[in-house]
Amino acid sequence: MFEFFKARQPNTIPDADMLNKKNLVALIILDGFGVHPDAVGNAVLAAKTPFLDIAWTYGKSTLIHASGTHVGLPPEEAGNSEVGHLNIGAGSVVYQTLPRINDAIEAHELDKNEILMTMINTAKEKHTKVHLMGILSAAGVHGHVKHLYSILEICKANGIDPMLHIILDGRDAPPHDGYLYMDRLKQKIKELGIGHIASIQGRFYGMDRDNRWERTKVSYDAMVGLAEEAFEDPSEAIQKAYTSGEDDQFFKPRMCIKDGLPIGAIKDGDSILFWNYREDRARQITKAFVMKEFAHFNRRNYPKDIFFATMTGYEENLPAHVVFPPQPVKKSLAETLSTCGKTQFHISETEKQMHVTYFFNGGTEAPHNGEVFFTIPSPKVDDYAAVPAMSAEIIRDEVMSKIEDLKKVHYNFILINFANPDMVGHTGDYKATVQGNEIIDSCTGDITKGILAAGGTVIITADHGNCETMINRVTGEIDIAHTNNPVPLIILSSLKDIQPRAGYQTVKIGTGPKAKATGLLADIAPTCLSILGCDIPANMTGVDIRNML
Repeated sequence: MFEFFKARQPNTIPDADMLNKKNLVALIILDGFGVHPDAVGNAVLAAKTPFLDIAWTYGKSTLIHASGTHVGLPPEEAGNSEVGHLNIGAGSVVYQTLPRINDAIEAHELDKNEILMTMINTAKEKHTKVHLMGILSAAGVHGHVKHLYSILEICKANGIDPMLHIILDGRDAPPHDGYLYMDRLKQKIKELGIGHIASIQGRFYGMDRDNRWERTKVSYDAMVGLAEEAFEDPSEAIQKAYTSGEDDQFFKPRMCIKDGLPIGAIKDGDSILFWNYREDRARQITKAFVMKEFAHFNRRNYPKDIFFATMTGYEENLPAHVVFPPQPVKKSLAETLSTCGKTQFHISETEKQMHVTYFFNGGTEAPHNGEVFFTIPSPKVDDYAAVPAMSAEIIRDEVMSKIEDLKKVHYNFILINFANPDMVGHTGDYKATVQGNEIIDSCTGDITKGILAAGGTVIITADHGNCETMINRVTGEIDIAHTNNPVPLIILSSLKDIQPRAGYQTVKIGTGPKAKATGLLADIAPTCLSILGCDIPANMTGVDIRNML
């Protein structure tokens, strides 16, 4: 049931007698748990969260910004799990890949990018095709349609007529916006006179990150000309899918055919550019194309001698060409804790594995000295609404066992991610999301009581908003996208902080006089370091937020 990966036990174990508030901090991240005053479609306000309400009311608490320029994204851009964990772990506002690419396009630097030019020239020299694959969405979480348009213009300028392998969104964007995006893409193709839609699929298949390789297989098959379903007109195919109950996210992989044959299957010697810039959901399908040794499924029609380029670096040592090489964060919270001689335990379920490791650690794959990563498998279901608890209770039990064992193996810093508000929220099932929030309230309460009883400090927060806005307040439709709302921050240093007091009225989390955004996600790392008695690196621009509460 449990899976260790890249685990490294601490070289030295602190004496148990040293256990006190300055030697134990637990950071609990409620993924996708934002704050909004409107009760309509608000799974945070609707959920019964007695523990979080008490903690918010009697602990040191406030709201903090988790979107837009406050986390290195364009103004008003919704936050997301990658960006949130990156900012929390960096202790600084991290300039994100989206504006970095946007700036390169505006400055016409992408036009002469070395990797893109090499890909184009390779295809010309070998007389082979160029394939562009990625998400067709303006949500800006994993990729952006404007980047595709710019790449198409570069192809046009260089005499390239590319094949397009489209991944529909339907999760960070409305579930039926794919038809509109496809219509606009067809107009762009007509305007430029180049480009062909070779395959279409939903992100459920092509962007799986939960090791559900059977999904990756059907994604791969569609791009190499082996899809079980086909179409001749992309817009018609999407409309038919909607009629049959498929939305964008779950659009079954299909290939475009003419005279019964696929028009744009990836073949030997071809060149591919994956324009998604977020790493976690791009890894599996990329590995299916670039790894020589591959055992996850039988790769029929495996294209040999391909040139595979990625918009950003998806993983260290992945054999692919990178258009925008990563810019790792230096002296992250995890690295600084290690340098300070503190030990760490990072835990999540599979869906958030990358976030509490790679992203939280600033783009570093391997654990630092004294740092242990632990992953609980996410439930093997197609829809988390069927299991709103996900693996939260198993995570809770594992952390509780670590608290009980502190006298044997003492961790100074415990990072916990509860995925329920985000992952169940993305299903659009309001009732299930409320249930999920109630479960994490209970789990968070159990862990907090254990940490405080052991003399530690607990910080409760979120990485971005989502489940607090599950109905579009303009259209009335289900809203499963992330938000730009603030998130709660609660600091608890004593059992007294979670006990109601005479003369005070307990209020709902995120409401009342404390419901003002006074800080940033970047303030969390310096706060943790200060509590643990470690020096704050000069490159951390965040502050110890306790001084503002």
